[in-house]
Amino acid sequence: MKHTWDLLRLLRRGGPALCNIAVTNSCNATCDFCNFANGNIARKDLRWIDASRLNAALEILYGRGIRYVSFFGGEPLLHAALPEMVRMAVARGMGTALITNGWLLPSKLDDLSAAGLKTIYISIDAASVTAHENNRGLKNLVERIRASTIRMQELGITALAQVTMSKLIEDYQALGEFLRGLGFEAVAFSYPQRVRLGSTSLAWSESSRLVKFTDRELLSAFVAVDSLRRSFPVSNPSASVADMKRHLLGKPEHFVCYGGYKSFYLDWNFDVWRCDAWHEPMCSVWDFDKASMVRDGCTACIADCYRDSSVMLHCAVSLGDALDKACEGKFLAALKLIANRRNLESLKAVLENASIRSRLARLE
Repeated sequence: MKHTWDLLRLLRRGGPALCNIAVTNSCNATCDFCNFANGNIARKDLRWIDASRLNAALEILYGRGIRYVSFFGGEPLLHAALPEMVRMAVARGMGTALITNGWLLPSKLDDLSAAGLKTIYISIDAASVTAHENNRGLKNLVERIRASTIRMQELGITALAQVTMSKLIEDYQALGEFLRGLGFEAVAFSYPQRVRLGSTSLAWSESSRLVKFTDRELLSAFVAVDSLRRSFPVSNPSASVADMKRHLLGKPEHFVCYGGYKSFYLDWNFDVWRCDAWHEPMCSVWDFDKASMVRDGCTACIADCYRDSSVMLHCAVSLGDALDKACEGKFLAALKLIANRRNLESLKAVLENASIRSRLARLE
C-alpha cells in the first residue's frame, strides 16, 4: 500500500523516474563494439564507484522521484560491493536491475538474490555459441549463462537477454530460438549508436564495423525486431521501434526523450548526466537535489535506455502536465493534453509487455 500511494503521488510529477548507475569502467570481456573492452582502458584509469557513499547518493535520487535503478558498467559484477549496493537500493524502496555479461553470475547469484535483486539482463551478441563467445573473448561463457538462468528460475529472478543490434545477428528468428534455449523470458534490444557518446560511458566503438549500418540496413533490422515479436517476447515497445524508423526516415517522431527529466545516468564519479550520449553532466549527484530538470524535446539520438522508457512514461508525464494546467484553471488545455492520441500509444506500449513489466516493477 505504501508503494501504491508513493506512485500515485509521483503521478503529479509525471510518474516515477529511473537512473542507470555505472559502478565501474572495468570489464573482463573483449567485445568488438565497445570501448569498455578488456585492455582498452589503462589500469591506472580504471574507476570503481565508492560504495560507502552510494547510500547517500540514493537518498538524493529517491528525493527527486527516482524509483528504479539499473546497475551496469563496464562489467558491474567485477565490483565486489555490488550485492550491498543492490541491498541499499532495495531497502530504500527502489526497483533494481542488473546488466551483465554473465561470466561471474554463477558465483554471485545467491548473494544478489539475498540482496533483493529481481531482474537481470544478460548480454547476448549472436544466435550461436561460437559467434557470441568469439566476440566476448570468454570461452564457455554460454555454459555459465545457461546454468545461471536455470538458477534464476529457482530464485524467482527474471532473466532477460540484452542484445545489441549488430551485424553479428544475421537472422533474428534464429536469435529468438537461441535465446529460448538459453532460458530467457524476453529480449531487450540495444539500438546501435551512430556517433561517439559524449559522456563517460564507453559503450560504443568508432572503429567497430559491427555497428556501422546504413539507414536502409538499420531500418531492415528494426523490421526484423518487429517480426520477432510474433515468436519471442520483445520488451522494446512497438511504438518506440516505430519512432526509431521515423527517426531514420527523417519523419517527425511521436515521442520526445525525457532524458534529464525522467531518465538519468549516474557514473562512477557520482556525476549525473541526462543520458549517456550528452556531452556534459547535469551536475554532481550531491547537487542533484536542487538541479533543474531538462525538458527540451530532444530526439537527437536512438539510445534505447532513454527513448524506450520515454514512450512508456509519456502518458504519466501528460497526466502530470494536465494536472498542472487544471490547478492553474486552464481546464481546456488540460483536456487537450489528456485527449492526445499519443497517450493511447503510450498506454498500449505499457500493456504490450505487461507480464514482463510487472516483474520489473516489483518493489521489495
